[in-house]
Amino acid sequence: MNYDQAVNEVLKADSLFQFEETEIRGIKFKAFKNTPKSLPDLLIYGKDKREWDDFIIYENERITYDDFLIQVKLLGSYLQNDLGVKKGDRIAVAMRNYPEYTVLFMAIVSIGAVIVFVNGWWTTEEMEYGFDDSGASICFADSERIEVIKPFVDKTNVKLISVRAEGINDILSYEKILKDSKNRDIKVNIDTDDDCAVMYTSGSTGHPKGVVLTHRGAISATFSWLMAERVGGLLAGQEKLETRRPSSILNASPLFHVNGTHPNFLYSIARGSKIILMYKWDPKEAVDIIERENVTRITAVPTVVADLVAEASSQNKSLETLEFLGAGGAKRPPPQVGVEKEALPSTDIASGYGMTETNALGIGIAGDEYLDNPELAGRLYPPIQEIKIVDEKGKEVNYGELGEIALKSPANMRCYLNKPEATRDALRDGWMYTGDLATLNSNGFVVIRDRKKNIIIRGGENISCLEVEGAIQKHPDVVESIVFPVPSNRFGEEVGACIHAKADHSLSNDGIIEFLKDKLAKFKIPVHFWWINKSLPRGATDKLDRILTKKLCLDNEWKKFNGS
Repeated sequence: MNYDQAVNEVLKADSLFQFEETEIRGIKFKAFKNTPKSLPDLLIYGKDKREWDDFIIYENERITYDDFLIQVKLLGSYLQNDLGVKKGDRIAVAMRNYPEYTVLFMAIVSIGAVIVFVNGWWTTEEMEYGFDDSGASICFADSERIEVIKPFVDKTNVKLISVRAEGINDILSYEKILKDSKNRDIKVNIDTDDDCAVMYTSGSTGHPKGVVLTHRGAISATFSWLMAERVGGLLAGQEKLETRRPSSILNASPLFHVNGTHPNFLYSIARGSKIILMYKWDPKEAVDIIERENVTRITAVPTVVADLVAEASSQNKSLETLEFLGAGGAKRPPPQVGVEKEALPSTDIASGYGMTETNALGIGIAGDEYLDNPELAGRLYPPIQEIKIVDEKGKEVNYGELGEIALKSPANMRCYLNKPEATRDALRDGWMYTGDLATLNSNGFVVIRDRKKNIIIRGGENISCLEVEGAIQKHPDVVESIVFPVPSNRFGEEVGACIHAKADHSLSNDGIIEFLKDKLAKFKIPVHFWWINKSLPRGATDKLDRILTKKLCLDNEWKKFNGS
């Protein structure tokens, strides 16, 4: 059985994945007919799919699905009836991967409000921008994030609510809300194309962009992955789903990342899985969890996956319950694929490509196909997506020719928040223009070659070169700077900076790092520096030449450039 035959077999066998042509915001898409229509509907659907008594596991805490539903309803009721939250209101969440995060996510969307996922690593300055941009009226935050938010919260109308914040008694707490809330019906009509979330991602512009996602988009992505699992099972000869081991997911990604919320958390609801949350990533602890909880599935950034495999190898453990080890958010180095398979022979090694703008849906590859072709990014997840590779004018190129990836599906974002021009650039006639350059072969496999946009992807975190440059250039001794990606075995890419400083400057690597600490999240701060004493290279239009600068730095050719 080949891939297309497996797809058709699943479509014939299960009406859940049937699709039809549907008009969304004036554009025709292929869309699922029979899946849940909204995230609250997904919660109802997931109740009948339970494979475990426990649903959320965090350290010594265990929450059943029924208890989870009760907490969602109590919190949603309090938000609606006591705090006056209305449909469309935005509520921010800023915290570690506590169980409360998942409850808040579903409670907020269950009343038709919109959750704003705040990057927990942001500085005060970055947080303030996110609050101003999102217009969030309420923020749930843990003690670490409260300290980051406090300097500006009085300038806003945001109501701050604490979560697991012992010693902070001057604001309303999540714990008190659950204690005081009554079991009241939630009254709201949610359309499948209503907004459900804003997730921030860095792109080619200075500030992060708020990606506005809909209920249909999140549902479309979740059930596309479910179908892909069915297709993969057929190709592997697992024709009877009943023979599968109960699914257990270890979430090793922050819940403010689309990889944490979608292919991990939302997928766990639809799949009937239990999901284990970690306070922070620890490979030794992860190995213990996998063995204790019979974990079957992990999807994380390549650095986390590599850490896990190295730890398992050091303990001489093959993690036999682990069926699926996926990497996304950044490109996995091809040699790593074989290393991981050798260390975990019973595990399917997989890779996925998606964006926050597509609810993480995109392309993927697993199993023998991936082992034999580790340079491939994969093929399109069926059945409602379309893909094309286009040139600079938007014209589709031939197989094997380089061009930009464009994706079309109901999983695409509705817009960038408050950024109509950026939205128009990215979304055209339902197609999401990704900014990634790739080739597509006649078998539907994609190879990603480069990026058009000025972004660095460090361990799954998107970093805007322009944002980092803007922060560097606030220093009075800096004349100009260029930021670019530097290859890294661990993170895929790290941040490099070439800086032209004033002639009498006394700046150093440590000095500029210290200067940037309160302006940029730690992961955005450069770790590689080049200092020059003349103007940076420019192109024909007098714009700074990022490509040439990167080459000069990495090849150590500045003497040649300086004419010495």
